Amino acid sequence: MAAFDAAAANASSIHAEGRQAKAVLDAARAKVAALCGVKASEVVFTSGGSEAIAAAIRGVTDRAEGRRRRIVVSAIEHSAVLESARAQAASGFEIVEVPCERSGRVNAAAWAACLNDRVALACLQAANNETGVVQPVPEAGAACRDAGVPFLVDAVQAAGKIPIDRTGWSADLLAVSAHKLGGPQGAGALIVRDGLAMSPLIAGGAQERRRRGGTEAVAAISAFGAACAAAARDLPAEHVRLLALRLRLESALKEIAPGARIHGEDVARLPNTVSAAFPGVSGETLVIALDLAGFAVSTGSACASGAVTPSHVIRAMGYDEADARGAVRVSLGWDTTREAIERLLAALPPLLARATVPFP
Repeated sequence: MAAFDAAAANASSIHAEGRQAKAVLDAARAKVAALCGVKASEVVFTSGGSEAIAAAIRGVTDRAEGRRRRIVVSAIEHSAVLESARAQAASGFEIVEVPCERSGRVNAAAWAACLNDRVALACLQAANNETGVVQPVPEAGAACRDAGVPFLVDAVQAAGKIPIDRTGWSADLLAVSAHKLGGPQGAGALIVRDGLAMSPLIAGGAQERRRRGGTEAVAAISAFGAACAAAARDLPAEHVRLLALRLRLESALKEIAPGARIHGEDVARLPNTVSAAFPGVSGETLVIALDLAGFAVSTGSACASGAVTPSHVIRAMGYDEADARGAVRVSLGWDTTREAIERLLAALPPLLARATVPFP
């Protein structure tokens, strides 16, 4: 090798280039750990949030013994959680879905009532990816701890937007992803509490302390670490800035369309997420119109934006199919400006008129 490139070196190799690549990984691991409030030894690098969640669910339930043949989830979880849990039904697991309230928030008492000595794992997101509604994770985690149930928190949407408190949440596992923090796609992490026994989803070499086989993507992980450091540094100021933009957007939406509904508006939400529905408006049609006008928004979850089914989150909140099909999600980020919000608001009225359709 004529010149060292950390991105091309194998961090498991003992030669000089490999040792330097490992140093890059170690530095990134420390930055991820700092953002999540955990020890660096608890960070397991993955290809993203979906892999982290699948690894947690499979890794814990595959080792479940005796009567523990249930997985508790909320009805509004990301599809990565719901589908990974449902896949375990083939192995004899029963999936228990805890409903949410009209606000989009899971009821902590209803959650606790589902926990017993038959539960192998419980999964709850820190904040919903469609509505931004912050979930009662501290209460849910305390109930899991008291019941002796391992607790997985999907913090993909919340990381960098609100503080992560693994200890205060009583979480045994946390999932985070680089691209939600301004980092690259293809990198993420599963935080595994020291001492928690679980099987690896990907078997192979000794990488990640044998918790995830495969050569680590050094360049992507390094960028992931940098994004975590920036998110930790900027979180207080960005929270204030994004919240002001979100409130401006929501207030103006109600002026433009008096019948507009902001999902979860009466409970705590992330500062950057708006889920809105407009009476008689097709969310899919509106998203296409906005795209042609130069605005990137989505219907419900971006991961399911190609689906024709209505948002399972909005339906779980008790809204009808028309409302679920009309839901549009606007996500604000580090590069969102007040000027961009004002341009969106100026463009919206005629687009809403064009997207108004009769629902069957």
